[in-house]
Amino acid sequence: MVIAGAGGHGHELKYCLIQEGIADSEIIFFDEHPSNKNLEEHPILICGEEQLKEAFQKDPRFMLGVGNPIHREKLYHLLTNLGGIYTGLHGSSSLKEDIHQFQFDVFPFSFIGPLTRIGTGVLINTRASVHHESTVGEFSEIGPGAMLLGASKIGKKCRIGAGAVILPGVELGDEVIVGAGAVVTKSFFGKGMVIKGIPAK
Repeated sequence: MVIAGAGGHGHELKYCLIQEGIADSEIIFFDEHPSNKNLEEHPILICGEEQLKEAFQKDPRFMLGVGNPIHREKLYHLLTNLGGIYTGLHGSSSLKEDIHQFQFDVFPFSFIGPLTRIGTGVLINTRASVHHESTVGEFSEIGPGAMLLGASKIGKKCRIGAGAVILPGVELGDEVIVGAGAVVTKSFFGKGMVIKGIPAK
């Protein structure tokens, strides 16, 4: 199993995999630009595309060990094009019944309600909640403890900060960034907007 990204999020992902019974020795990190710290911390760290192809011949599965949506999308396409098969993390306390059919990451202690639509490469972090009939676009990041209430709609490559609350029926355009702790009471459609505060502006 390859984890794409050897930083802090990659460490958390590795911990979750070990908790699920995957041996430490089966986990390989991939980092295009490793720091000296990463080289010291990870006994198995690959950096080049040829090494990645060799690893995929033994086990084609990979996970995204970064949070930033831009990097998640880039790594997803790079590793897929080299023969990798994206495998989402599905934390044991996630509640969506058919979650294992989809390609996104759900960390432990999170909640996914019924009739939700979650795109490829999405990250739903620890204790985040995505409630009934909500939609999350591809590669978006839902921060720890954030709440998307019923029928809210998040565009592609958005970043929802830790503890933010998106009220029912609110829609956000692509690449919108919501500050930590913000309460979003109305829709924002401008691509790349940054909104924060209570209520968010």
